[in-house]
Amino acid sequence: EDGIRDFCLSRGLGDVYKRQGMFFKINSSTLAKFNSKPAFKSKHIRVYVAPSSSLHPRLGIQITKKAINLSVIRNLVRRKIREDFKSNQSILPVSDYLVIISLKITSVKHEISDILMQEWKLSKKSLPQL
Repeated sequence: EDGIRDFCLSRGLGDVYKRQGMFFKINSSTLAKFNSKPAFKSKHIRVYVAPSSSLHPRLGIQITKKAINLSVIRNLVRRKIREDFKSNQSILPVSDYLVIISLKITSVKHEISDILMQEWKLSKKSLPQL
């Protein structure tokens, strides 16, 4: 025991450490890796695919403030896409997937996540054929 953590009690951080390998951070060097044409493009979503050296598919999500102004909605969309990605991770080929939402969405705020999730599901259907 190090005095900070109690080995008998769980702090509930197990899921956080397990999922860190499923997602990656987006920076300029990561974006350079995905500089080719998008594998899927719809009105609001672009999905880029790049080969990965990891053992399982990984996901990166970039949602600009211009596209979705409210952070609550941006985070909701991120959560929904991550959840859907985790549930379908076994059927996707091992690659890195970058989802970019950058085009302004003009809709009522409670409909934005529904619109984007429909587009995400369409993009997911087209990805395994790559």
